[in-house]
Amino acid sequence: MKVYVEAYGCSQNIAETHMLASCLGEITNTPEDADIIVLGTCVVIEHTENRMLRRIDELAEYDKKLIVYGCLPSALKERMSKFEDKNVISVPTWEFDRFCGGNTLNNAFVWDGVATIPIANGCLGNCAYCITRVARGHLRSREPRWIESILKKSLQSGACEIRLSAQDTAAYGKDIGKTLPELLRMLVSIDGDFMIRVGMMEPRETQSILNELVNVYQHPKIFKFIHLPVQSGSDRILARMLRGYCVSDFLRIVNSFRKEIPELMLSTDIIVGFPGEDDEDFDDTVKLIESVEPDILNITRFSPRPKTPAKKWKRPSTNVVKYRSKYLAELHASILQKKNERYVGREEKVLVTSRGKRGRYMARTIHYRPVILDDVEIGKWYRVELTEAVITHFEARILEKIK
Repeated sequence: MKVYVEAYGCSQNIAETHMLASCLGEITNTPEDADIIVLGTCVVIEHTENRMLRRIDELAEYDKKLIVYGCLPSALKERMSKFEDKNVISVPTWEFDRFCGGNTLNNAFVWDGVATIPIANGCLGNCAYCITRVARGHLRSREPRWIESILKKSLQSGACEIRLSAQDTAAYGKDIGKTLPELLRMLVSIDGDFMIRVGMMEPRETQSILNELVNVYQHPKIFKFIHLPVQSGSDRILARMLRGYCVSDFLRIVNSFRKEIPELMLSTDIIVGFPGEDDEDFDDTVKLIESVEPDILNITRFSPRPKTPAKKWKRPSTNVVKYRSKYLAELHASILQKKNERYVGREEKVLVTSRGKRGRYMARTIHYRPVILDDVEIGKWYRVELTEAVITHFEARILEKIK
């Protein structure tokens, strides 16, 4: 059986879609050659939802069994009714494990040297705007031994970067009597030359494990990188969002990490134009970004989603939201260019993890900063000199191959 797969959205959804597809048969590169088509969907904003619906229509034209997985059939199953007369099967996220009779539990998703392991599904939050919570539900953590098994299979398949993924990795284990630091301590003890990248951690849940987490991050097998979405620099807006923390909590987490890991790579998210956001709230967000200088800033314009309280709330005008989004993007670009230029001329140890564009390769420093190289091997370490800083990455000169 030949299977064609497409997946969209977060790294977890992409990994799960590929794991599901791999249990059905041999993966092929084109829908024309496939017996089954698998589509992993995302509906985090309205634009993406509409794109997913169009893609289902397009793939259904091949007149083959089409399996639609992910957040669309989970959160908005009523949208799938228009495809009832076509050969389309809806698979919500909670059917992931048993769709293939449990066979998905034996598969690892490895792309080049990068493996993504979904360690949990759902979250403990109740954010006023989030349709992902509707799609993924309450927290369901995977057992540590399953994660360990998938990591070992990933290493056997050539992985050198292990990405732990979830809607909130900081919440991991709170439903099964475990914690994220405990899981990390177990995983770093596994033999092999690999690095772990911990996925998105909500500030709300990170607070309760902060000291242990900072401590385990000292381990040489963990990338010094955190994705900590703040969403707004205004406590008033955070309360309206029902985020469960305030700006000072976010800053305490960042400062605790930076105290022990000064060159930590920080990624955060901002929602621009949330209902009720006024100029003062936006100014607070600008001041926060200027203060913390994140290495990655994901800016999303608020999109009202079905089945969420915020859908009905009045929001700022489109022109205001466009201005604020553009202002933040330009601010961050300026911050990042100056910040990255500090590293030019430095020698760094980097791990080559995947292929890049135009025949080049992606490597990562231990702080997860992206370095583009030529004529290297995936899974190998190199010592390089950073020669140029651009917004998206560093250029470098290879000094030596370490191992």
